[in-house]
Amino acid sequence: MAQESGKATSSRPFIRALPSAMAIVPVSMLFGVLAHRADWSMLEVLVVSVLGFTGSGQFAVLPLAEANAGFLTMLIICASINSRYLPIALTTTTRLPRRWWVRICAAHLLGDEAYATEKDGDTTKDTLIIRLTIFLFWVSAAVLGALMGKLIPGEWLSTDIHLGFPASVVLIYLSVSQIKRRVAGGYRLLPLMVAACLLVVGAFHQWLGATFFWMPSVIMTAILLEQWKKHE
Repeated sequence: MAQESGKATSSRPFIRALPSAMAIVPVSMLFGVLAHRADWSMLEVLVVSVLGFTGSGQFAVLPLAEANAGFLTMLIICASINSRYLPIALTTTTRLPRRWWVRICAAHLLGDEAYATEKDGDTTKDTLIIRLTIFLFWVSAAVLGALMGKLIPGEWLSTDIHLGFPASVVLIYLSVSQIKRRVAGGYRLLPLMVAACLLVVGAFHQWLGATFFWMPSVIMTAILLEQWKKHE
């Protein structure tokens, strides 16, 4: 009986992570398809997915690689895009393992989807299961996409089509879910909160441009939600 209870407890974080993991499959497959179109090898797709593990960073590297940009340039661009995870990671340190090497691996596995799925009361084991589940789905889907890229005719992937649209849809869904979970009031205040956050992001986008608006937008949105939560 105790063994059954232990298995049920272990399955809960996996079940919670499953919707987010399945939602990123088309996005990761899209990366694999585009990487194949850019003449990346299967090994390159696998390594970048494992080491990069970030949709925005990996998609940003694709055109740079096609333009024969240097490794240092691609590393700096990818690191600057991923710097948005720094304030996110700081809020999850209490859930990370104590061993330094496991802690580093767990921090590497943090992504938007995992952060949206995790809860403040999650144990270290729950956190690792959630992050590892999403990570494995992402890497596997990227490799599968690269394999599928060999079967898709080139004319089907016109440059006039915005192929990054699925990634934007997933991020919008996760953002709304995060706001609803972390701020009291539920559905009643959801439209107002979303509008306020979009206003902040839009203002920074207008002021700083499409490249540099990410970090201040993340910080100001987090502050806005935290203050809102205190007043509820």
